Amino acid sequence: MRAHIVGGGFGGLAAAAYLILNAEVPGQDITIYEADRQMGGGFLLDGNAESGYILPTGALFDQHFPCAYRLLEKIVSATNPPKSVKDELFEFNDHNNDNWSHIIVDRNGNRVHDPRFGLSLRDGLDFLRLLLTPECMLDKRRIDEFFSQKFFSTEFWLLWSTIMWSFPEHSAMEFRRYIKRTLPLFPHLSDLSGVLRTPRNQHQSLIEPLRDWLCASGVNCRPNSFVRDIGFMPSPDRTTVNRLECESNGEVTLVPVGPEDRVLVTTGSQAADLLVGSMNEAPQLGLGRRGQSSELWKRLANGSTDFGNPGLFFDDETLKHHSRAVTFTITTKGNQFIGPMSELAGGSKPGNGGMVTLKESGFLNDKDSGWLLSFAILNVPEVWGQPDDTYLVWGWGLYPENRGKFVRKGMAECTGEEILEELLQHLSFDKRLQELSSQLRSDKRDAVTKSLVCIPCELPYVNNVWMPRSRVDRPRTVPKGATNLGLLGQYVEVPQEVTFTIEYSARTAWEAVHRLLKRGPAPPPVYQGQFDLNAVFNALKVFVCR
Repeated sequence: MRAHIVGGGFGGLAAAAYLILNAEVPGQDITIYEADRQMGGGFLLDGNAESGYILPTGALFDQHFPCAYRLLEKIVSATNPPKSVKDELFEFNDHNNDNWSHIIVDRNGNRVHDPRFGLSLRDGLDFLRLLLTPECMLDKRRIDEFFSQKFFSTEFWLLWSTIMWSFPEHSAMEFRRYIKRTLPLFPHLSDLSGVLRTPRNQHQSLIEPLRDWLCASGVNCRPNSFVRDIGFMPSPDRTTVNRLECESNGEVTLVPVGPEDRVLVTTGSQAADLLVGSMNEAPQLGLGRRGQSSELWKRLANGSTDFGNPGLFFDDETLKHHSRAVTFTITTKGNQFIGPMSELAGGSKPGNGGMVTLKESGFLNDKDSGWLLSFAILNVPEVWGQPDDTYLVWGWGLYPENRGKFVRKGMAECTGEEILEELLQHLSFDKRLQELSSQLRSDKRDAVTKSLVCIPCELPYVNNVWMPRSRVDRPRTVPKGATNLGLLGQYVEVPQEVTFTIEYSARTAWEAVHRLLKRGPAPPPVYQGQFDLNAVFNALKVFVCR
């Protein structure tokens, strides 16, 4: 038996690992096909300290990622052997969580916080109404169908939406799952207690050690290999793959697949059609061609409802402004910028701190109100080999379609310098940052940009996993009638689990391997906070205690 894995993101790499660990498939019988030049999917790392680092996406973790952690405990850290990736992750958070928080500041730089997050008893009853609504009654329903308009102006929603990137128009079904799945975090949205970070960027912390372990196990990793079609044996009621059509370096080859072989396909990517800019250019399409990530899924779904509805996530123009986001990575040298930014984020020293949301930097449903900016101070070093005097700040805008308050353009139309200008003007309550903003707009601009580089990235589909959907819009890990085909990733249906996490990718990989090969243990149950009495009690205190 040979295994063919389409997509080298975390889900594809995890599937290869589970084939080895759970199903005892020899590594040399596994091939991973990745269309991009490097493995990792959305966990991309590019750039350098001089031209600016590029980190398009990020991810947070909590304690309840059993599929991911059981995998990562088997993988040796790339920078801290012989510790496992899991042990390194937990040890880092045990020693570095003192200043990890989520702060909202107003236009004067004052922190905005209420112990109840601005929630009322009415909001609590609305939460209960949503939780008691069966999922079978939530097809295509939106969050704002269950909550008052006032709820979306609360501190709770501002904290929640800037962490989870959700909108009132997004899926009530997904929001309900999130409430259950992340209930222990409910009272800790401002102090982020229980939220974990990786010691460095996710590419070097997760992807590289997992990739290296797979390669050492004999797995054949093939970057720059785009599987553009899959062939099937003729059958009215069974789906059996018999070939892959693979394009690499301009040449197309047919890879034969036997009935005894297994094919695991990643159905799309949240980082699809990534656009990267520079200090002088707005984000523009880089390597690859548009639609490449979802192209294969669309072919599979053509004429078969068993493969879900990719068009909902990747083709619906009416929902596109609810699926895109713009992120930016600021690379800076010295303390002129990072010093006050770290202080604002609650850090005790430069390069130390948490997340900050600028409350007055944008509002929902107001195209002239700004982008709603948030940023996080990244660990030092965030990138292995990062110079000692170099620091990173990662930020994002929740409403990139809006015009900025100072730079009167949509965020996706802005250069890195324009995003930096907008950010600094919002932070002008700090005299040091006000002076830096003034210098950026004066004849001292060149001196500022030598030590301060901002690289913007547009992700057109990063939020499409939140789109209002029905229960059949995402296919199962093994579609009906499939004999040797499994599906992976954020667009595959896993009951109770929440998307937008590495746990989701890991769980789909584990389940697909288990169901296709019928070997090894089944995935552990999904954590459900409503059955955790301590989590329920602490969440209730938000509504009834002052």
